[in-house]
Amino acid sequence: MSQRVGAVVIGAYANGLETVRSLGIEGIPTAVIVTRSTDIAQYSRWAVEGVSLPDFHRKPSSLIDLLDQRCTDWKGWVLFPTNDDSLVQIARNSEKLSRHFRLISPPWEITRPLVRKDLIYQTAQELGIDLPVCYGSVDSRSPCDEIEYPVIVKPLEGHRFYEKFGSKLFFARGKDELRLALGEVERSQLDAHVYDFVPGPDSHFHNYSVYMDRNGEPVAEFSMKKIRKSPPLFGVCRVAETGSKAPLREPTIEMLRRIGWHGMANAEYKLDPRDGRYRLMEINGRCFLMQGLARRGGVNYPLLAWKEAVSMQQIGAQPNDWQGVWIHLHADLIYSAAALPTERLGARGFFSPYSRPKTFAVWNSRDPKPFAMQWWKSALILAKAFTSPKTRSWLRSRMQGIGSSPPSPKPKS
Repeated sequence: MSQRVGAVVIGAYANGLETVRSLGIEGIPTAVIVTRSTDIAQYSRWAVEGVSLPDFHRKPSSLIDLLDQRCTDWKGWVLFPTNDDSLVQIARNSEKLSRHFRLISPPWEITRPLVRKDLIYQTAQELGIDLPVCYGSVDSRSPCDEIEYPVIVKPLEGHRFYEKFGSKLFFARGKDELRLALGEVERSQLDAHVYDFVPGPDSHFHNYSVYMDRNGEPVAEFSMKKIRKSPPLFGVCRVAETGSKAPLREPTIEMLRRIGWHGMANAEYKLDPRDGRYRLMEINGRCFLMQGLARRGGVNYPLLAWKEAVSMQQIGAQPNDWQGVWIHLHADLIYSAAALPTERLGARGFFSPYSRPKTFAVWNSRDPKPFAMQWWKSALILAKAFTSPKTRSWLRSRMQGIGSSPPSPKPKS
């Protein structure tokens, strides 16, 4: 195994863990770069090495320094970004990195539209794809009377916004909340636009994932439908099921071809109950959280990427007929309890996914240590919160938005 071309997985959250498992079960050695204290993929039985890079999200360029130092050890290995910070760094330094590593994502001029939300929205608009109404980059000092509330303040570069505020976006019910949110954005010197809030529950979010080969052809695809998010409406998925690709396939492929994308991509849409249209939310061009559902359904995206990068061989995969659910158990238990007043799931609603055929984001009987460490780290954080105001503040930011309907992420002062 030591002589086989391996993979370097950058980021060790649940999507990093799934990437390690997707490759490890095929005998591909993986080194894991740990970027956060809550990471768990390094504990997998299939991870041959774990390397700590704790300052990465504050200083993303440290990733390039680390890869320079390890380029001999990992010579010819495939780089797998699992977060936007790593995707950006690899794309910006693709020419330099390609001398020592194999890359699964395109250079910066192609990757940039998937990182800058305004650019992919511009592409979508040119193709006639439905989007939320955009009010532009409204100034916090300008009148907000022409805006129809509620609205969301959505960053153009989500990874930088999350690092600053601990949330994906801000939600505003009226002028006062909008001015507060925009003031926070201006002080942070980040770019954001104001968008119409598309109503509807978590189950209105639909995802179409696809692998575009280097000729721009879709060689594998898988559709998913979200059931619950953490936190509700504005967070990441915690429960999902196999979905239907229509009518999301064609618009997604059109956008990816227009920008020249190759590799894996995962597009999210929300069904707008006001007119029955699917509105584009975002497209991710890296290893995504729900890829374990795709693998259970017959599409192993990391393996496809590794095969194409290593051998340049013709690749492809066909979904099987498995109809089940994907559950991030840790997130589902915590957020279902915390969001009980707003989600109002009830016992039947909560347990319904668990009665179906299922696969888990972290739990795996063949690889149990990451699951145990995830709960152990949560217990340590909870214990620390009793004595540390900073930890309590961090917990609140992670759980923000719970306690009202719809959830309302509050800008931090």
